[in-house]
Amino acid sequence: MEHREEQWSWKVALGETIRLERMFAVFTSRDVAGPAEAARSHLTSVCNRGFATAVADHVDAWRRRWEAADVRITGDEDAQRALRFAIYHLVSAANPADDHVSIGARGLTGEAYSGHVFWETEIYMLPFYVFTDPAAARALLMYRYHTLDAARRKAKAHACEGALYAWESADTGDEATPPTVIGSDGRAVDVLTGQQELHISADVAYAVWYYWRATGDETFMATVGAEILVETARFWASRASVEPDGSAHIRQVIGPDEYHETVDDDAYTNVMAVFNLERASDAVAMLKRERAADWTTLSRRLDITDLECQRWRTLASSIVTGPDPGTKLFEQFAGYFGLEDRMNGSQLIKQADVVVLSALFWERWPVAVHAANFRYYAPRTVHGSSLSPGVHALVAARLGDLALAQAYFRQTAEIDLANNMGNAAGGVHVGALGSLWQATMFGIAGIRLKENDIVLDPHLLPEWRELSMPLQWRGRHLRLHFQADPKRVEVAVENGDEFTISMLGGPASPARAGQCLALQGDSFAWGKWERIHSAQS
Repeated sequence: MEHREEQWSWKVALGETIRLERMFAVFTSRDVAGPAEAARSHLTSVCNRGFATAVADHVDAWRRRWEAADVRITGDEDAQRALRFAIYHLVSAANPADDHVSIGARGLTGEAYSGHVFWETEIYMLPFYVFTDPAAARALLMYRYHTLDAARRKAKAHACEGALYAWESADTGDEATPPTVIGSDGRAVDVLTGQQELHISADVAYAVWYYWRATGDETFMATVGAEILVETARFWASRASVEPDGSAHIRQVIGPDEYHETVDDDAYTNVMAVFNLERASDAVAMLKRERAADWTTLSRRLDITDLECQRWRTLASSIVTGPDPGTKLFEQFAGYFGLEDRMNGSQLIKQADVVVLSALFWERWPVAVHAANFRYYAPRTVHGSSLSPGVHALVAARLGDLALAQAYFRQTAEIDLANNMGNAAGGVHVGALGSLWQATMFGIAGIRLKENDIVLDPHLLPEWRELSMPLQWRGRHLRLHFQADPKRVEVAVENGDEFTISMLGGPASPARAGQCLALQGDSFAWGKWERIHSAQS
């Protein structure tokens, strides 16, 4: 390796400014066969264009990303600052040009968790990219595809079929969770998350389906997504067991609440497993119906049969899950309700667990079910994870409890900005930043995206007078502007196919490219697209 040292010196007077312009390029063997030569060539090309041009290109690139992602709030400067802090770090963390890497729990901002990738990438971060930078979202899912063989190896090590993703994943995708750590008393402590936090495979499957439904990326689903769904479904089909009671059980797991280990029928795990099995079956049916050539290739390579897909459906219908018809409550895991109510180490929960189900599957159960579970579990949750308060903010906003939503929103915003968990030195909590954006988008703005329509149910926080945000959805580019008083929403459609939009419970109206639709109560009014666009530019 060539090494050259250069030194510069100059004389400077008090008050005088000296500007040093430094340009460098970095390539590795992952990028090209000859990284040193590539770096020199690229650097020469950039230097020939001049430093000012390089700066201008940099500024323009950031301008385009801000236009695609910036959220604007009127009336709450603290919230505005927190969201822009979150968006900045989320934009910085992803690399759509490299689909062999993902985002670690602290991004590249600190050494906590050694850069390992967890479930928050798919559940807490991915929606931001899906709706602001779909190419980045696709790259993150491609990382999971490239590590699918490692997930197959882990499933086999667990005496299971299909694919079980690593709880902590790095470059190869093999399990990076240490089996033991040394406790404060010097004794070895078993780390069970790598063995029992199985929901990670369903989390990845959920993200695959979510991305496809939001983007309409048929090529991705046919060539990548369906294989992930099939292999993760196979894992659950071999891990769940139908027992003498006629129901299927998933035993000895850890749910998102990591205070309780080696539990049976964890509600989050079971619901996600059911979703995984059902969507794998749906993906197979879609391929057979709409992309016969892709289906033939995949089915032969993976040896998928109709009987196997039928078994997925049958198993999904028998897995123990669902709220109690009387109380409307999910039991977090078998036996949870029998634990002491408030004693340490019993019903106390580390982070959002059942409440996450409300955030992910709002349409699946009545609002009364979400309300009952939120009221039951929120007081028992100590938010020992940075991922927890943002989910609570989202669900509280959807339920209309704006004071509580605001409290959770601020708690999430202060994790890094005020170091309220005392561990910000390890790097920013990128998953929490993603949850803050989701709380704003899906809780406060109340955006619900369906097959070919959008339903809005906004609940602006007490100090928020206006809220504006861009949105990419199924090839469309939209800008939404919410007003608190009077309750009014304007939607500017920049491009894309026609769709329908409505306020919750109100009539639907067609929305077309190049127009602005104003919604207030049960009324609609078309205006000039330029007016709302210029107001947000």
